[in-house]
Amino acid sequence: MSAHSNRRFLAPAVALVLLICAASPTAAQEASDAQERIAIAWVDAFNGGIDAMATFRASHVGEPDRAGWRDQFGTMRESLGQLEVGGIMIDQMNEVILGLGSENEGRMRLVFVFNDANKLVSLRRGEGGNNAVPPLELPEDVDDLDERIDAYLKQLEADGLLSGSVLLARDGKIFFERAYGLASREFNVPNNIDTRFDVGSFNKDYTRLAIMQLLQGDRLALTDKVGEYLPNYPNDRVRDEVTIEQLLDHTSGLGDYFTPEYLETPMGSLWEIDDYIPIWGPKPLEYEPGTRKQYSNFGYTILGAILESIAGVSYPEYVEENVFKPAGMDATGFFSTDGIEPNVAVGYTTMDRMGRPGDRVRKNIYHEPVVGGPWGKSYSTARDLFRFFEALFAGKLIGDDLNWLPSGWNGGMGLAGGGPGLSAVLLVDDGVAVIVLANHDEPGAEGVGRRLLDAIR
Repeated sequence: MSAHSNRRFLAPAVALVLLICAASPTAAQEASDAQERIAIAWVDAFNGGIDAMATFRASHVGEPDRAGWRDQFGTMRESLGQLEVGGIMIDQMNEVILGLGSENEGRMRLVFVFNDANKLVSLRRGEGGNNAVPPLELPEDVDDLDERIDAYLKQLEADGLLSGSVLLARDGKIFFERAYGLASREFNVPNNIDTRFDVGSFNKDYTRLAIMQLLQGDRLALTDKVGEYLPNYPNDRVRDEVTIEQLLDHTSGLGDYFTPEYLETPMGSLWEIDDYIPIWGPKPLEYEPGTRKQYSNFGYTILGAILESIAGVSYPEYVEENVFKPAGMDATGFFSTDGIEPNVAVGYTTMDRMGRPGDRVRKNIYHEPVVGGPWGKSYSTARDLFRFFEALFAGKLIGDDLNWLPSGWNGGMGLAGGGPGLSAVLLVDDGVAVIVLANHDEPGAEGVGRRLLDAIR
Protein backbone atom coordinates (compact mmCIF):
# COMPACT_ATOMS: atom_id res chain seq x y z
CA MET A 1 0.00 0.00 0.00
CA SER A 2 1.11 3.61 -0.32
CA ALA A 3 3.40 4.96 2.35
CA HIS A 4 0.84 7.48 3.57
CA SER A 5 -1.94 4.95 4.05
CA ASN A 6 -2.65 3.75 7.57
CA ARG A 7 -4.74 0.82 6.37
CA ARG A 8 -3.31 -2.61 5.71
CA PHE A 9 -4.84 -5.33 3.61
CA LEU A 10 -3.55 -8.82 4.31
CA ALA A 11 -4.09 -11.02 1.37
CA PRO A 12 -5.98 -14.28 1.55
CA ALA A 13 -4.49 -17.27 3.31
CA VAL A 14 -5.09 -19.23 0.13
CA ALA A 15 -4.34 -17.92 -3.35
CA LEU A 16 -5.94 -20.02 -6.05
CA VAL A 17 -4.02 -21.20 -9.08
CA LEU A 18 -5.69 -23.28 -11.78
CA LEU A 19 -3.99 -24.66 -14.85
CA ILE A 20 -6.07 -25.39 -17.94
CA CYS A 21 -4.31 -27.80 -20.26
CA ALA A 22 -6.03 -27.26 -23.59
CA ALA A 23 -2.69 -27.56 -25.37
CA SER A 24 0.18 -29.74 -24.23
CA PRO A 25 0.74 -29.46 -20.44
CA THR A 26 4.15 -27.82 -20.96
CA ALA A 27 2.88 -25.23 -23.43
CA ALA A 28 -0.14 -24.42 -21.27
CA GLN A 29 2.08 -24.10 -18.21
CA GLU A 30 4.48 -21.78 -19.98
CA ALA A 31 1.66 -19.59 -21.29
CA SER A 32 -0.09 -19.37 -17.93
CA ASP A 33 3.19 -18.57 -16.14
CA ALA A 34 3.96 -15.78 -18.61
CA GLN A 35 0.48 -14.31 -18.38
CA GLU A 36 0.56 -14.45 -14.60
CA ARG A 37 3.85 -12.52 -14.57
CA ILE A 38 2.43 -9.92 -16.97
CA ALA A 39 -0.70 -9.44 -14.85
CA ILE A 40 1.44 -8.87 -11.75
CA ALA A 41 3.68 -6.52 -13.73
CA TRP A 42 0.55 -4.55 -14.65
CA VAL A 43 -0.15 -4.03 -10.93
CA ASP A 44 3.42 -2.79 -10.40
CA ALA A 45 3.03 -0.39 -13.33
CA PHE A 46 -0.37 0.77 -12.06
CA ASN A 47 1.15 1.63 -8.69
CA GLY A 48 4.14 3.28 -10.39
CA GLY A 49 2.13 5.90 -12.27
CA ILE A 50 1.47 7.00 -15.82
CA ASP A 51 5.06 6.69 -17.10
CA ALA A 52 5.44 3.19 -15.66
CA MET A 53 2.15 2.18 -17.27
CA ALA A 54 3.24 3.59 -20.63
CA THR A 55 6.41 1.46 -20.46
CA PHE A 56 4.36 -1.60 -19.53
CA ARG A 57 1.92 -1.05 -22.38
CA ALA A 58 4.72 -0.74 -24.94
CA SER A 59 5.84 -4.29 -24.11
CA HIS A 60 2.73 -6.17 -23.09
CA VAL A 61 -0.46 -4.63 -24.55
CA GLY A 62 -1.94 -5.50 -27.92
CA GLU A 63 -2.79 -1.84 -28.67
CA PRO A 64 -0.27 0.15 -26.58
CA ASP A 65 -1.20 3.55 -28.05
CA ARG A 66 -4.97 3.14 -28.05
CA ALA A 67 -6.65 6.54 -27.82
CA GLY A 68 -7.94 7.53 -24.39
CA TRP A 69 -5.98 5.05 -22.28
CA ARG A 70 -4.23 7.79 -20.28
CA ASP A 71 -7.52 9.36 -19.21
CA GLN A 72 -8.92 5.94 -18.29
CA PHE A 73 -5.79 5.18 -16.31
CA GLY A 74 -6.09 8.44 -14.36
CA THR A 75 -9.73 7.77 -13.51
CA MET A 76 -8.99 4.21 -12.43
CA ARG A 77 -5.96 5.27 -10.38
CA GLU A 78 -7.97 7.93 -8.54
CA SER A 79 -10.79 5.44 -7.86
CA LEU A 80 -8.73 2.50 -6.63
CA GLY A 81 -5.59 4.01 -5.13
CA GLN A 82 -2.65 1.65 -4.63
CA LEU A 83 -3.20 -2.06 -5.33
CA GLU A 84 -1.73 -5.13 -3.66
CA VAL A 85 -1.90 -8.62 -5.12
CA GLY A 86 -3.63 -11.11 -2.84
CA GLY A 87 -4.35 -14.13 -5.02
CA ILE A 88 -4.13 -15.50 -8.54
CA MET A 89 -6.56 -17.65 -10.47
CA ILE A 90 -6.19 -18.88 -14.05
CA ASP A 91 -9.81 -19.62 -14.83
CA GLN A 92 -9.38 -20.59 -18.47
CA MET A 93 -6.80 -20.40 -21.22
CA ASN A 94 -5.61 -16.81 -21.82
CA GLU A 95 -7.44 -15.41 -18.77
CA VAL A 96 -5.89 -14.50 -15.43
CA ILE A 97 -7.89 -13.26 -12.45
CA LEU A 98 -6.07 -11.33 -9.73
CA GLY A 99 -7.55 -10.93 -6.29
CA LEU A 100 -6.45 -7.47 -5.15
CA GLY A 101 -6.49 -5.26 -2.11
CA SER A 102 -7.44 -1.73 -3.19
CA GLU A 103 -6.43 1.23 -1.03
CA ASN A 104 -9.82 2.85 -1.60
CA GLU A 105 -12.22 -0.02 -2.31
CA GLY A 106 -10.97 -3.01 -0.31
CA ARG A 107 -10.97 -6.47 -1.83
CA MET A 108 -11.70 -6.72 -5.54
CA ARG A 109 -10.91 -8.78 -8.66
CA LEU A 110 -9.48 -7.82 -12.03
CA VAL A 111 -9.72 -10.13 -15.04
CA PHE A 112 -6.83 -9.95 -17.55
CA VAL A 113 -7.53 -11.35 -21.02
CA PHE A 114 -4.63 -12.26 -23.33
CA ASN A 115 -4.27 -13.33 -26.95
CA ASP A 116 -2.22 -16.35 -28.04
CA ALA A 117 0.88 -14.17 -28.27
CA ASN A 118 0.56 -13.33 -24.55
CA LYS A 119 -0.43 -9.73 -25.26
CA LEU A 120 -2.97 -8.14 -22.93
CA VAL A 121 -6.07 -7.33 -24.96
CA SER A 122 -8.67 -6.41 -22.33
CA LEU A 123 -9.16 -5.78 -18.63
CA ARG A 124 -12.37 -5.84 -16.61
CA ARG A 125 -13.66 -5.97 -13.05
CA GLY A 126 -14.42 -9.50 -11.92
CA GLU A 127 -17.46 -10.80 -10.11
CA GLY A 128 -17.43 -11.11 -6.34
CA GLY A 129 -15.64 -8.79 -3.94
CA ASN A 130 -17.33 -6.10 -1.92
CA ASN A 131 -19.77 -4.96 -4.61
CA ALA A 132 -21.73 -8.23 -4.42
CA VAL A 133 -23.12 -7.14 -1.02
CA PRO A 134 -25.90 -4.51 -1.11
CA PRO A 135 -25.38 -1.38 1.01
CA LEU A 136 -27.00 -0.82 4.40
CA GLU A 137 -29.07 2.34 4.41
CA LEU A 138 -29.43 4.02 7.82
CA PRO A 139 -31.07 7.40 8.45
CA GLU A 140 -28.98 9.85 10.46
CA ASP A 141 -31.41 9.89 13.36
CA VAL A 142 -31.92 6.13 13.63
CA ASP A 143 -32.94 5.13 17.17
CA ASP A 144 -33.19 1.36 16.67
CA LEU A 145 -29.69 0.73 15.33
CA ASP A 146 -29.39 -2.86 16.56
CA GLU A 147 -32.69 -3.90 15.01
CA ARG A 148 -31.89 -2.21 11.69
CA ILE A 149 -28.50 -3.90 11.50
CA ASP A 150 -29.92 -7.27 12.53
CA ALA A 151 -32.66 -7.08 9.88
CA TYR A 152 -30.05 -6.22 7.24
CA LEU A 153 -27.81 -9.13 8.23
CA LYS A 154 -30.74 -11.55 8.34
CA GLN A 155 -31.57 -10.54 4.77
CA LEU A 156 -27.96 -11.20 3.74
CA GLU A 157 -28.26 -14.59 5.44
CA ALA A 158 -31.47 -15.34 3.53
CA ASP A 159 -29.79 -14.28 0.27
CA GLY A 160 -26.86 -16.61 0.85
CA LEU A 161 -24.39 -13.74 1.37
CA LEU A 162 -23.65 -14.27 5.06
CA SER A 163 -22.98 -17.24 7.28
CA GLY A 164 -20.89 -16.21 10.24
CA SER A 165 -20.44 -13.95 13.22
CA VAL A 166 -20.54 -10.14 13.43
CA LEU A 167 -19.17 -7.88 16.17
CA LEU A 168 -19.41 -4.08 16.17
CA ALA A 169 -17.78 -1.67 18.62
CA ARG A 170 -17.39 2.05 19.09
CA ASP A 171 -14.53 3.58 21.08
CA GLY A 172 -13.54 0.15 22.31
CA LYS A 173 -17.04 -0.76 23.58
CA ILE A 174 -18.94 -3.62 21.94
CA PHE A 175 -22.52 -2.69 21.05
CA PHE A 176 -23.54 -5.46 18.63
CA GLU A 177 -22.61 -9.17 18.61
CA ARG A 178 -24.71 -11.75 16.75
CA ALA A 179 -24.36 -14.78 14.50
CA TYR A 180 -26.07 -15.93 11.31
CA GLY A 181 -26.24 -18.97 9.09
CA LEU A 182 -25.13 -22.53 9.75
CA ALA A 183 -21.95 -23.88 11.29
CA SER A 184 -22.89 -27.30 9.88
CA ARG A 185 -25.17 -27.54 6.89
CA GLU A 186 -25.01 -31.31 7.12
CA PHE A 187 -26.56 -31.37 10.60
CA ASN A 188 -28.39 -28.03 10.45
CA VAL A 189 -26.40 -26.55 13.36
CA PRO A 190 -26.61 -22.74 13.51
CA ASN A 191 -23.65 -20.45 14.12
CA ASN A 192 -23.61 -18.64 17.45
CA ILE A 193 -21.39 -15.95 18.95
CA ASP A 194 -19.15 -18.65 20.48
CA THR A 195 -18.63 -20.51 17.20
CA ARG A 196 -14.95 -20.73 16.22
CA PHE A 197 -14.10 -19.82 12.59
CA ASP A 198 -10.96 -20.32 10.55
CA VAL A 199 -9.52 -16.78 10.51
CA GLY A 200 -6.98 -17.32 7.72
CA SER A 201 -4.15 -14.80 7.54
CA PHE A 202 -4.91 -13.24 10.90
CA ASN A 203 -2.24 -15.70 12.06
CA LYS A 204 0.33 -13.48 10.39
CA ASP A 205 -0.30 -10.82 13.03
CA TYR A 206 0.32 -13.47 15.68
CA THR A 207 3.56 -14.36 13.89
CA ARG A 208 4.61 -10.72 13.62
CA LEU A 209 3.85 -10.25 17.32
CA ALA A 210 5.88 -13.35 18.26
CA ILE A 211 8.88 -12.07 16.30
CA MET A 212 8.54 -8.65 17.95
CA GLN A 213 8.48 -10.32 21.34
CA LEU A 214 11.75 -12.11 20.52
CA LEU A 215 13.18 -8.80 19.30
CA GLN A 216 12.08 -7.12 22.51
CA GLY A 217 13.88 -9.85 24.46
CA ASP A 218 17.09 -9.36 22.43
CA ARG A 219 16.84 -12.88 21.06
CA LEU A 220 17.08 -11.76 17.42
CA ALA A 221 17.60 -8.67 15.25
CA LEU A 222 15.58 -7.69 12.21
CA THR A 223 18.77 -7.59 10.14
CA ASP A 224 19.64 -11.20 11.00
CA LYS A 225 19.79 -13.60 8.06
CA VAL A 226 17.78 -16.81 7.79
CA GLY A 227 20.92 -18.93 7.96
CA GLU A 228 21.78 -17.68 11.44
CA TYR A 229 18.84 -19.69 12.77
CA LEU A 230 18.26 -22.26 10.04
CA PRO A 231 21.79 -23.31 9.01
CA ASN A 232 20.46 -26.31 7.07
CA TYR A 233 17.89 -24.37 5.06
CA PRO A 234 18.02 -25.88 1.54
CA ASN A 235 18.76 -22.69 -0.42
CA ASP A 236 22.09 -20.87 -0.15
CA ARG A 237 20.78 -17.47 -1.21
CA VAL A 238 17.91 -17.52 1.26
CA ARG A 239 20.28 -18.58 4.04
CA ASP A 240 22.84 -15.90 3.25
CA GLU A 241 20.79 -12.94 1.96
CA VAL A 242 17.21 -12.90 3.25
CA THR A 243 16.63 -11.01 6.51
CA ILE A 244 13.95 -11.37 9.14
CA GLU A 245 12.68 -7.89 8.31
CA GLN A 246 12.28 -8.83 4.64
CA LEU A 247 10.28 -11.89 5.63
CA LEU A 248 8.01 -9.75 7.80
CA ASP A 249 7.49 -7.14 5.07
CA HIS A 250 6.94 -9.59 2.16
CA THR A 251 10.07 -8.31 0.39
CA SER A 252 12.18 -11.46 0.73
CA GLY A 253 11.98 -12.73 -2.85
CA LEU A 254 10.38 -15.96 -1.66
CA GLY A 255 7.41 -17.18 -3.64
CA ASP A 256 4.15 -18.56 -2.36
CA TYR A 257 2.80 -22.04 -1.78
CA PHE A 258 -0.11 -21.81 -4.09
CA THR A 259 1.24 -23.33 -7.26
CA PRO A 260 0.30 -26.51 -9.13
CA GLU A 261 2.67 -28.33 -6.79
CA TYR A 262 0.65 -27.22 -3.79
CA LEU A 263 -2.59 -28.31 -5.39
CA GLU A 264 -1.08 -31.73 -6.04
CA THR A 265 0.27 -32.10 -2.48
CA PRO A 266 -1.95 -34.21 -0.20
CA MET A 267 -3.13 -31.88 2.55
CA GLY A 268 -2.85 -34.77 5.00
CA SER A 269 0.94 -34.61 4.63
CA LEU A 270 1.20 -31.03 5.93
CA TRP A 271 1.15 -30.99 9.71
CA GLU A 272 4.22 -29.07 10.88
CA ILE A 273 6.55 -26.40 9.54
CA ASP A 274 9.20 -29.02 8.81
CA ASP A 275 6.79 -30.59 6.32
CA TYR A 276 6.88 -27.46 4.11
CA ILE A 277 10.58 -26.62 3.91
CA PRO A 278 11.76 -29.72 1.97
CA ILE A 279 9.11 -29.02 -0.70
CA TRP A 280 9.31 -25.23 -1.14
CA GLY A 281 12.65 -24.41 0.46
CA PRO A 282 14.90 -25.41 -2.49
CA LYS A 283 13.00 -23.23 -4.96
CA PRO A 284 14.94 -20.22 -6.33
CA LEU A 285 14.15 -16.68 -5.27
CA GLU A 286 11.67 -14.93 -7.54
CA TYR A 287 13.41 -11.53 -7.27
CA GLU A 288 16.30 -9.85 -5.49
CA PRO A 289 15.53 -9.57 -1.76
CA GLY A 290 14.46 -6.07 -0.77
CA THR A 291 13.72 -4.85 -4.31
CA ARG A 292 9.95 -5.33 -4.40
CA LYS A 293 6.98 -6.44 -2.32
CA GLN A 294 5.13 -9.66 -3.11
CA TYR A 295 2.84 -11.43 -0.69
CA SER A 296 4.39 -14.65 0.58
CA ASN A 297 2.73 -17.16 2.86
CA PHE A 298 5.93 -19.21 2.67
CA GLY A 299 7.95 -16.28 4.00
CA TYR A 300 5.85 -16.33 7.16
CA THR A 301 6.36 -20.07 7.45
CA ILE A 302 10.11 -19.42 7.54
CA LEU A 303 9.51 -16.88 10.32
CA GLY A 304 7.72 -19.64 12.21
CA ALA A 305 10.69 -21.96 11.71
CA ILE A 306 13.03 -19.27 13.06
CA LEU A 307 10.75 -18.79 16.06
CA GLU A 308 10.78 -22.53 16.77
CA SER A 309 14.58 -22.60 16.52
CA ILE A 310 14.92 -19.80 19.08
CA ALA A 311 12.09 -20.67 21.46
CA GLY A 312 12.59 -24.44 21.46
CA VAL A 313 8.84 -25.14 21.20
CA SER A 314 6.43 -25.52 18.29
CA TYR A 315 4.86 -22.44 16.74
CA PRO A 316 1.33 -23.29 18.04
CA GLU A 317 2.71 -23.86 21.54
CA TYR A 318 4.53 -20.54 21.57
CA VAL A 319 1.55 -18.56 20.27
CA GLU A 320 -0.91 -20.20 22.65
CA GLU A 321 1.32 -19.42 25.65
CA ASN A 322 2.58 -15.95 24.69
CA VAL A 323 -0.28 -14.51 22.63
CA PHE A 324 -3.60 -16.25 23.25
CA LYS A 325 -3.32 -16.68 27.04
CA PRO A 326 -2.19 -13.13 27.94
CA ALA A 327 -4.82 -11.70 25.61
CA GLY A 328 -7.59 -13.77 27.24
CA MET A 329 -8.37 -15.61 23.98
CA ASP A 330 -9.71 -18.71 25.70
CA ALA A 331 -11.71 -19.97 22.70
CA THR A 332 -8.89 -19.69 20.15
CA GLY A 333 -6.62 -22.52 19.03
CA PHE A 334 -4.91 -24.47 16.26
CA PHE A 335 -7.43 -27.23 15.66
CA SER A 336 -6.62 -30.01 13.24
CA THR A 337 -8.97 -30.75 10.37
CA ASP A 338 -9.33 -34.35 11.52
CA GLY A 339 -9.90 -33.41 15.17
CA ILE A 340 -13.14 -33.35 17.14
CA GLU A 341 -13.61 -29.85 18.53
CA PRO A 342 -16.88 -28.40 19.82
CA ASN A 343 -18.45 -25.37 18.21
CA VAL A 344 -16.16 -25.13 15.18
CA ALA A 345 -17.71 -23.98 11.91
CA VAL A 346 -17.29 -26.12 8.81
CA GLY A 347 -15.97 -24.18 5.82
CA TYR A 348 -18.08 -24.41 2.64
CA THR A 349 -16.81 -23.62 -0.84
CA THR A 350 -17.79 -24.01 -4.47
CA MET A 351 -14.12 -24.56 -5.45
CA ASP A 352 -13.03 -28.09 -6.31
CA ARG A 353 -9.83 -29.66 -5.02
CA MET A 354 -7.77 -28.15 -7.87
CA GLY A 355 -9.19 -24.66 -7.40
CA ARG A 356 -11.69 -24.71 -10.25
CA PRO A 357 -14.86 -22.71 -9.57
CA GLY A 358 -18.06 -24.72 -9.77
CA ASP A 359 -21.69 -24.84 -8.75
CA ARG A 360 -21.63 -27.61 -6.15
CA VAL A 361 -21.02 -26.65 -2.52
CA ARG A 362 -18.55 -28.85 -0.69
CA LYS A 363 -16.56 -28.83 2.55
CA ASN A 364 -13.15 -27.21 2.28
CA ILE A 365 -11.26 -29.94 4.15
CA TYR A 366 -9.11 -30.80 1.11
CA HIS A 367 -8.13 -27.20 0.41
CA GLU A 368 -5.98 -26.62 3.49
CA PRO A 369 -3.27 -28.40 5.51
CA VAL A 370 -4.36 -30.45 8.51
CA VAL A 371 -3.06 -27.90 11.04
CA GLY A 372 -2.51 -24.17 10.65
CA GLY A 373 0.73 -22.34 11.24
CA PRO A 374 2.52 -18.98 10.92
CA TRP A 375 0.78 -18.22 7.62
CA GLY A 376 -2.84 -18.88 8.68
CA LYS A 377 -5.56 -21.23 9.86
CA SER A 378 -6.19 -20.84 13.53
CA TYR A 379 -9.78 -20.85 14.78
CA SER A 380 -11.27 -18.02 16.78
CA THR A 381 -14.42 -16.15 17.73
CA ALA A 382 -15.16 -12.54 16.90
CA ARG A 383 -14.97 -11.74 20.62
CA ASP A 384 -11.52 -13.34 20.92
CA LEU A 385 -10.22 -11.33 17.98
CA PHE A 386 -11.54 -8.20 19.68
CA ARG A 387 -9.69 -9.27 22.84
CA PHE A 388 -6.46 -9.74 20.86
CA PHE A 389 -6.45 -6.23 19.46
CA GLU A 390 -7.64 -4.75 22.75
CA ALA A 391 -4.63 -6.37 24.46
CA LEU A 392 -2.29 -5.29 21.68
CA PHE A 393 -3.49 -1.69 21.77
CA ALA A 394 -3.25 -1.65 25.57
CA GLY A 395 0.41 -2.72 25.51
CA LYS A 396 -0.22 -6.07 27.18
CA LEU A 397 1.51 -8.10 24.46
CA ILE A 398 4.40 -5.90 23.25
CA GLY A 399 6.06 -2.63 24.20
CA ASP A 400 4.80 0.57 22.60
CA ASP A 401 8.06 1.10 20.70
CA LEU A 402 7.57 -2.16 18.79
CA ASN A 403 3.80 -2.02 18.35
CA TRP A 404 3.08 -1.68 14.63
CA LEU A 405 -0.53 -0.58 15.29
CA PRO A 406 -0.02 2.42 17.57
CA SER A 407 -3.29 4.25 16.92
CA GLY A 408 -5.55 1.57 18.39
CA TRP A 409 -9.30 1.88 18.02
CA ASN A 410 -8.90 5.56 17.11
CA GLY A 411 -6.86 4.84 13.99
CA GLY A 412 -7.62 3.34 10.62
CA MET A 413 -6.90 -0.26 9.74
CA GLY A 414 -8.05 -3.10 7.53
CA LEU A 415 -6.98 -6.70 8.08
CA ALA A 416 -8.38 -9.61 6.09
CA GLY A 417 -7.86 -13.33 5.65
CA GLY A 418 -9.63 -15.75 3.40
CA GLY A 419 -9.66 -18.71 1.07
CA PRO A 420 -12.05 -21.42 -0.09
CA GLY A 421 -14.76 -21.67 2.55
CA LEU A 422 -13.38 -19.08 4.95
CA SER A 423 -13.24 -15.32 5.33
CA ALA A 424 -12.36 -12.94 8.15
CA VAL A 425 -12.00 -9.18 8.42
CA LEU A 426 -11.29 -6.48 10.99
CA LEU A 427 -11.98 -2.90 9.93
CA VAL A 428 -11.26 0.10 12.16
CA ASP A 429 -11.97 3.71 11.30
CA ASP A 430 -12.17 6.66 13.68
CA GLY A 431 -13.30 4.71 16.72
CA VAL A 432 -15.59 2.28 14.91
CA ALA A 433 -14.53 -1.39 14.74
CA VAL A 434 -16.15 -4.08 12.62
CA ILE A 435 -15.26 -7.78 12.89
CA VAL A 436 -16.91 -10.30 10.59
CA LEU A 437 -16.05 -14.01 10.39
CA ALA A 438 -17.61 -16.27 7.76
CA ASN A 439 -17.47 -19.93 6.77
CA HIS A 440 -18.08 -19.53 3.03
CA ASP A 441 -16.52 -18.06 -0.10
CA GLU A 442 -16.52 -14.45 -1.26
CA PRO A 443 -17.96 -11.90 -0.94
CA GLY A 444 -17.66 -13.31 2.54
CA ALA A 445 -16.65 -11.31 5.56
CA GLU A 446 -14.98 -8.35 3.91
CA GLY A 447 -17.88 -7.42 1.67
CA VAL A 448 -20.27 -7.48 4.65
CA GLY A 449 -17.78 -5.71 6.91
CA ARG A 450 -17.24 -2.81 4.54
CA ARG A 451 -20.97 -2.26 4.10
CA LEU A 452 -21.39 -2.17 7.88
CA LEU A 453 -18.49 0.24 8.36
CA ASP A 454 -19.80 2.56 5.64
CA ALA A 455 -23.18 2.70 7.35
CA ILE A 456 -22.23 3.22 10.99
CA ARG A 457 -19.02 5.21 11.10
